[in-house]
Amino acid sequence: MNKVFMRLHGANAKSTKGGSSIVLTAKQFLGKEGDKPYSNPDEFVKFAERLREPEIEQLDGVFECMQNGDRTIGSIVTRLDKADRPYTFVNFLKSNATVGFKYILEGNMKQFLKDYMDGQFKVGFTLDQLVEEAMND
Repeated sequence: MNKVFMRLHGANAKSTKGGSSIVLTAKQFLGKEGDKPYSNPDEFVKFAERLREPEIEQLDGVFECMQNGDRTIGSIVTRLDKADRPYTFVNFLKSNATVGFKYILEGNMKQFLKDYMDGQFKVGFTLDQLVEEAMND
């Protein structure tokens, strides 16, 4: 099982490239520091708890690519999934391939993706670190 999924659901979990020089931290994402939060701890945990395990794995892949500074390809095309939640399919350019992930656009996650695509910051945390920071509020 995915360790982020296990952490969110009470199971025991074991514990860049070009662009902007601003590194966004998990505390800044959650509004604990800085002046442009994308969420708050309670809101983010509620968002993440609503995700199914495959969606958490997809989100984990997005954060991994963002932390690596991988470039996105394409634009944000909003669709609705079977649960009527807005999502997009975000593609990242790797050295020898393109990888894609389903990305749920609830809350301020769409603005977070837009700002990343615009090169406003580098992501300085993993999804696991973000969940840990949100749950330790």
